[in-house]
Amino acid sequence: MNINSKQEDRNYVSVGSWMGMIFVTAIPVIGQLMVLIWAFSGENESRKNYYRAILSWILILVLLGVAAGVAINYMGGGPAIQKFIQDHQNLVRNQ
Repeated sequence: MNINSKQEDRNYVSVGSWMGMIFVTAIPVIGQLMVLIWAFSGENESRKNYYRAILSWILILVLLGVAAGVAINYMGGGPAIQKFIQDHQNLVRNQ
């Protein structure tokens, strides 16, 4: 057995394994914990890179959300959004 076949065996993930991992990641709280565990543990580089990419996307989306919130608040949109929410809640209560 040569080094290349050992490398291929270490990075091989079956379709069934991918299906199971994707199913587990869809479970609230447990899925987020497993993404962290799978991103930083184990010997399978393919799996670790996939879950590291997911963590990268989550970080990017959180940063964009924070930036959008800061921009909206800076432009004075915060009070207008609060008023809209209160008006909507009052409308729902009165029905």
